[in-house]
Amino acid sequence: MTVANSNITLLIRGADKAHVFNAKGFQTVLFDSLDDTGTVENIASKYDYTAPDLYAYLQQRNALTPYAQRTTDIAVISTGLALNVKTYIIMPPTIYGTGTGDFNRITIQAPAIMRSALRTGQVMQLGDDNAVAEHVHVEDLAELYIAVANKVIKDGMQGFPSGERGIYFAGTGRHTWGEFTRGIVQALRELNAIKTDEIKKVGLTEAAEMWIGGNELFCELNFGASWRTQADASKKLGWQPQKTEEDFEKHFLDTARLVMESQK
Repeated sequence: MTVANSNITLLIRGADKAHVFNAKGFQTVLFDSLDDTGTVENIASKYDYTAPDLYAYLQQRNALTPYAQRTTDIAVISTGLALNVKTYIIMPPTIYGTGTGDFNRITIQAPAIMRSALRTGQVMQLGDDNAVAEHVHVEDLAELYIAVANKVIKDGMQGFPSGERGIYFAGTGRHTWGEFTRGIVQALRELNAIKTDEIKKVGLTEAAEMWIGGNELFCELNFGASWRTQADASKKLGWQPQKTEEDFEKHFLDTARLVMESQK
């Protein structure tokens, strides 16, 4: 049994998105948020499993500095534990590449930095050149979601943890933020979109204003933070990422073309 031939119901926020998934053969249930526990509990009682996944560390960090994504992950896990519903969370790093879905098809970091460079004529960088982050191509990430869903359907993720221990990382490669920024400069220069190779180092407030509407915490975590993880549990599921470091290097030029086209 696979995702393609299974009876799957999705929790969806927004009727417009529900119609898209209905057309693909999925059943959908509209809900407001994970705080709507009555709806979640009613739905969970009718099905075997729901999906997403991590815990003690997230709670500790969120107690110090609340962050929307952490808050959501904690809510998913705690709600699942309270309602006796198995949950699995996929935790992706920096996502790159062009998606093939029905909604947004490009990610956040490179396009945001490129758009600001097109406005100002110069690429900006936040933080340390040598801070290390991880990345995954959007198509490889999609395959991990499919691998988890197929395993849930096949045998309920037998042998794999759920709930507070059910966190699955998805990094396939690593880059420094200096390398990331230089990749953007090279792509925009190749397309004659900017006239200088010089990178302007900026502080958190300016970067947040230029790239993402002033959200400093989101900017710090997604444009300059350093982290390293291992995707061992994900690979034990049979996940086999196909994209290489060459694909990562090439994506800057592809993304720059898309961003420039969208600006016309």
